[in-house]
Amino acid sequence: MNEKIDFVVTWVDGSDEAWLQKKRKYEHIVNPSKKLNSASRYRDYEIFKYWFRAVEVYAPWVNHVFLITDNQIPDWLDTTNPKLICVSHTDYIEHKFLPTFNSNVIELSIANIKELSEHFVLFNDDIFVNAPVNPTDFFVNGLPRETYAESPIVSTEGSGAHIMVNDMQVINIEFDKRKFYRNNFSKVFNYKVGKKLLRTIALAPSNNFVGMWNTHLAVSYRKHTFVDVWNKYRSELTTTLSHKFRTPLDYNHWLMRYWQLASGKFEIQSSDWGRFYQLSDTSLKDIEKELRSGKHKVICLNDTDDVENFEQTKHALIGLFESKLPNKSSFEK
Repeated sequence: MNEKIDFVVTWVDGSDEAWLQKKRKYEHIVNPSKKLNSASRYRDYEIFKYWFRAVEVYAPWVNHVFLITDNQIPDWLDTTNPKLICVSHTDYIEHKFLPTFNSNVIELSIANIKELSEHFVLFNDDIFVNAPVNPTDFFVNGLPRETYAESPIVSTEGSGAHIMVNDMQVINIEFDKRKFYRNNFSKVFNYKVGKKLLRTIALAPSNNFVGMWNTHLAVSYRKHTFVDVWNKYRSELTTTLSHKFRTPLDYNHWLMRYWQLASGKFEIQSSDWGRFYQLSDTSLKDIEKELRSGKHKVICLNDTDDVENFEQTKHALIGLFESKLPNKSSFEK
């Protein structure tokens, strides 16, 4: 494909005292859910510069990198890099919804960034390119590469289950599951999905979409998908924008992902293309093995409040990434 592909990544400096004071002020006013807005949502392992090193080494073809922050710039970042576009929340989110500490607000509004290309890949700062990737790893024939698998939504304390239910309600209003099966049979029941296919088979008897499996990896998007969903559900999405912190009543960007899937506008991606690691449940030896081997092209190192020693884990991760990517990128001063 000849279309330009941008990378978008969100980042927050959770140790910035000015930002913390602002956050405390609104926490006092709003009294947000502690489980949905815990410390692990915001803290920084100081490995973000390796995100840029990985992009430069493994995806040199990327058009632009959009860094979205709350007017925060890492002190090591070279903002003059021609591939880098720094975007503050004030640049694309209506003033009346700011400040926001809700990642759902930040990500739902992305299509408002005028310079952003039609084809883009959304990352969080804990999702890393881990091996050489090509444009066709993300898009084929102009369509996003995706793994479709159905999966029940399980509600646990502090999870985003309620948000996923909100998203799926829209999908069941807009799309007929049986028609989706008929039109996309080879994409739904495809061996490339691997063991996840068993989930789809188990839920196939349901006439409605029960839930879709979330990879927790980088997501390939077409910008106009966001525009289409916003045009149809502006009231509901605008209500989410008014939430300073995450709430169970939110919608999130997965709604746009589900929309792309249910419309059949995607190309199959193997389920073992990437790997999700929970830092609280994964040994550092396993992460070291992954970083050394590059077995999976994209990985997520997900933080949780159950990480027992944050400082120790942080320094260990810095060491592992420094070993893998020791050379400064052109994104660094």
